[in-house]
Amino acid sequence: MDQKPNSGTGSNGVWPANRSDPVSPPRVRVPGMSKREIFDVCVIGTGAGGGVMLQELCAAGLEVVALERGPKLDASHFVSDDELSIVVRDELFSPEQVETWRPDENTPTETGRFNMFAHCVGGTMTHWAAWSWRFLPDDFEVLSKEGPVAGASLADWPIRYEELEPFYERAESDFGVSGDAKSNAFAPKPKRAYPNPPHPLRRGSEIFSAAAKKIGKTPFPVPMAINSRAYAGRPQCVYGGACQQYGCPIHAKATTLSVCIPKALATGKLDLRTRARALAIETEKDGSARSVRYLDAEGNEQEVFARQFVVSCNTVGTPHLLHMSNSGRFPDGLANASGQMGRNLTYHVGDLVNFLVDEPTRSFTGLETHLAIDDWHASDPKRGFIRGGVVADMNMQTKQPITYALASAAGHPKAGRGWGADFKDFLRDAPRTVGLVAILEDLPMESNTVDLDPDVKDVHGLPAPRLTHRNHPNDLAMVRWYRQRMLELADAAGAKTAWPLVSPLSLVDETSALKGSGHFHGTCRMGDDPQRSVVDRWCRAHDVPNLWVVDSSVLPTSAGYNPTLTIVANAYRVADHFVREAKRGSL
Repeated sequence: MDQKPNSGTGSNGVWPANRSDPVSPPRVRVPGMSKREIFDVCVIGTGAGGGVMLQELCAAGLEVVALERGPKLDASHFVSDDELSIVVRDELFSPEQVETWRPDENTPTETGRFNMFAHCVGGTMTHWAAWSWRFLPDDFEVLSKEGPVAGASLADWPIRYEELEPFYERAESDFGVSGDAKSNAFAPKPKRAYPNPPHPLRRGSEIFSAAAKKIGKTPFPVPMAINSRAYAGRPQCVYGGACQQYGCPIHAKATTLSVCIPKALATGKLDLRTRARALAIETEKDGSARSVRYLDAEGNEQEVFARQFVVSCNTVGTPHLLHMSNSGRFPDGLANASGQMGRNLTYHVGDLVNFLVDEPTRSFTGLETHLAIDDWHASDPKRGFIRGGVVADMNMQTKQPITYALASAAGHPKAGRGWGADFKDFLRDAPRTVGLVAILEDLPMESNTVDLDPDVKDVHGLPAPRLTHRNHPNDLAMVRWYRQRMLELADAAGAKTAWPLVSPLSLVDETSALKGSGHFHGTCRMGDDPQRSVVDRWCRAHDVPNLWVVDSSVLPTSAGYNPTLTIVANAYRVADHFVREAKRGSL
C-alpha cells in the first residue's frame, strides 16, 4: 500500500535550470500561414491512461500531440535514493504540486502535498510499486450487490468484468506481469498464464505464508508488473528493496514511460510536448472542444488545436482542468451538466501492522510485496460493514528508512516518542520485523470533491485543487476489523510484539479523514445515465462529444485492490473503440 509521509505544508521547488530535459518544441507556425495545424488527437497527460492511449492511437496512424506538465525523465534520474529530496521534498516528481484539503465545507483548508503524484512523462505510474490486480466481477456491480447505503453514493459500472477481461490480458502481456494467474482461489481464473513466473520470496514473506496457512487462509503470489526474468527488452529485477515513490533505474518495473511512450515515439506520429502545463480546454459555439491553451517550458502561453481531446490527468488533475475550463456555456466547469464532475472522490482505506519475530526476515529486500490472502475480501454485513479488501506482506520501505521508522515507531508500545534508548532498541529490531498491509475499499460520497481553491495559487498563479474529503463510517469499521485480523496473523506467526503503524493513511477514530493517498479514483464517473455520470461507457463526455477522459477519475467505485492495472486495461478498451470509430469516420 502506498504511503504518503510528507503531507502538510511544504516548499514548492522549481526544476533546476541545468536539468537536461529533452523538451519537444512547439511545431513552428510560419507567419501568414493560411491554415493552422490541427492534430487528429490531443492527449493531456501521459500516465497509465494517457500513455496507453498514445501507444494505441499512434500505432493506428493518427497524428497525435501530447501535453505533459512535467519533464521526460530517464534512468539516470532514478539512480539516487535520497529520501529527503525525492520522498519528503518531492523535488524530482512533483516539485510544483500544491493542494488544499478540508474535511467539509465548514472547515478551513490546510495547504500541502497530500497525494502521491508524479508530474513527468509516464505520470504517477513512474513511481508506482507495480501491484497489478484485476478487479473482481462483483466490483463492477456494487450498488446491485449491496443496495443503497446511507451517506454513500454507490454505483454500478456501465461495463462488466467480462468486457474488460480481454484488455486485462493485453495489459498483463504488455507490462510483463509476474505471478501465478490461477493461485487466487477467490478470483476468476484468467484464460492465460502471466507472462512471467512469481518472484522468489524473502524470509518475511515465508513467515507470513506459514501464519496464514496456520489459521486456514490461502496465500498466493501478488501479481507484479516487475520482471522476474528478462522480458520484452527490459531486464530482470535486481531486488534493490523498494519501488514505491522511486523510478526504476533499469526499467525492470513496467511503466508507460518504459513500455508505451517509446512505441508511440517510434511511429513518428507523436509530438510530445513536455513541461506543457494545460490551462484550459477551449470550446466552439456548439459546445465541442476546439483547442487547449497551455504554458510552455519558458512560461509562454501557447494553443494547440485538435479534432479529438483525451484528458488523462488523474483523479485530481482532470477535474481541476475541467473546472478551469469553465465558460459562459459551461459555467460550472466543462462536461459538468450533471453536477457530478469532481464528486465521488475515493482514496482507498487501509492499515499497516508490523510484528517482531526471533529470526532475521530480510524484509528490507525484494519487492514491496510478495504474497497476499484474499479470504476476507467478500462482503459480509455481519462484520458491521460492507465490502472488503486484500491483506499482503509488505517490505520495510528500504529507500524510505527515516519516514518508515517514524511511522512504525509512532504505533509501537515503547518507541512512540521517536527518540531515546527505547527508540534505538526498536531500530535494532528492524531486521527481525515483518510488515502487513490491508488495502480496503472505501465508499464513495458525493460530498467528497475536487474543485478550485478560491485563495491558494500554485507557482503559475493558477488556483490550487481543493480536496474536500471525509471518510464514511463504513470505512472506519472496516479498518478496525482488518487490524484485528492482521494482529491474529501476527499471533499465528509467533510474534514477540505486534503494533500498527501510524501514518497519513491511518484512520484512528471517528474524527479521522484521509487527506490524500497513492490510490485515487472517482470524480469523473463513467455511466449510462448523463444525469448521474460525467462520461459514458466509452469514457466519452456526455456533454462534449469530442472530449474523452481516460484515467483513474472514471472509476465509479474503488474496489479493494490497487487500481493501476484496471486503469491500463480500461485505456486499452477505450483505445480499441476509439480507433474503430475513427476508421469508420464516426468520431
